[in-house]
Amino acid sequence: MDERQLLRIAKALSDQTRLRMLREISASGEISCGELGRRFPVSRPTVSHHLEILEEAGLVSARREGQLHYVKAVPGALVAFSRNLDSPTYRRRRPARQ
Repeated sequence: MDERQLLRIAKALSDQTRLRMLREISASGEISCGELGRRFPVSRPTVSHHLEILEEAGLVSARREGQLHYVKAVPGALVAFSRNLDSPTYRRRRPARQ
């Protein structure tokens, strides 16, 4: 996982609504976007925006079935993120403190 991907995940998780959505998605296994929208007091476009950021970060995947869209958490994405936060490769690239 490169630094750009680490930043995408950190950005995605930094928003309280997205973090709560990811928890709901993870707890559900798979959930329709409509059902997810009913669980949050935000507009449909806002739900779509948050899901797009979570998907770009690699935290969720989406599939379409007819007119419905379903999302599920990507297994291992958060584990990979946490492992890469303090990887030896990253430690070597950091500039020394002065």
